[in-house]
Amino acid sequence: MGQLFNKLISEIFIWIEFIISLIPGFLGILIRRIWYSIRFKSFGNKNVISTGCEFISPKSIFISSNVTIGKNSLFSAQNGCIKVGNNVAFNTNVHINSSIGGKISIDDNVLIGPNVVFRTASHNFDNPEIPIKLQGHNINDIIIEDNVWIAANCIIVGGVTIKKNSVVGAGSFVNKDVEPNTLVAGTPAKIIRKIIN
Repeated sequence: MGQLFNKLISEIFIWIEFIISLIPGFLGILIRRIWYSIRFKSFGNKNVISTGCEFISPKSIFISSNVTIGKNSLFSAQNGCIKVGNNVAFNTNVHINSSIGGKISIDDNVLIGPNVVFRTASHNFDNPEIPIKLQGHNINDIIIEDNVWIAANCIIVGGVTIKKNSVVGAGSFVNKDVEPNTLVAGTPAKIIRKIIN
């Protein structure tokens, strides 16, 4: 009976969050700010969460202050962890996913363009005798350091650190670390040039 009650409570929270996610305008922003300050593990000041966003396992999500999350974005931290620093801006349709495990850490003053995907886990596929969905996952953390810009339509996979003051060009697939003060682009991403004063 206790398990059924917990399932019902969980379902009620899903419905409440869905309704809250649809409220437009300043009132919607204010209601979401209050709601997620209760639901998240930590939630700073002046955060703006737009309409249509979904947060799975909010008790494993830590969001600092002055963070903006664009419309229709998904943050999934079930069995994992997501930490977001101060002054971070996520554009629309962003997918930040540590749901199988691992940690996504985004430091301060980071810009993330529309349709960007972060994923800590990838499927194993080495044994053709076993269906891929049954072979498990390879899980690695993602670290984004201070003052990084990740442009539109990029994919960042587990095991990657993008170091401070770097830029990832639009449409890039990043599967290796990016050194500080570096512009990378392409699939897979390669160094275009260093960023200097």
